[in-house]
Amino acid sequence: FKQWTKISKKLESGKIADYKMSLIEADSLLDSILEKMGFKGENMEERLERADAATTLPNIESIKKAHKLRNNIVHDPDYNLSLDKAKETLRIYEKAFRDLELFWLASWFFKENIVKWECGVEK
Repeated sequence: FKQWTKISKKLESGKIADYKMSLIEADSLLDSILEKMGFKGENMEERLERADAATTLPNIESIKKAHKLRNNIVHDPDYNLSLDKAKETLRIYEKAFRDLELFWLASWFFKENIVKWECGVEK
């Protein structure tokens, strides 16, 4: 899951701007995925409001809080985000991705394509 690796690596820079960008990108990635999965709504907030927490996203309340934090970052350039808060918030997004089985799907897809390539099925 290359996108997630790039997002999470931003926390290693020691720069608050990168911490903020990691949360903005994680939120955007989740929003894009929810939209592609058929979640209805004009924006992330609407999609989250309409999501069925019991069957899709067990941590939906945490995701809503993470999204609210993302909005604070976007609308307040002076928002002070600590590394600890950034890590805590990224864990919320990571759990959402895991709950949506994206990490499993990405690794499965990668392994399947490597096997096909090594066996000469696809050239």
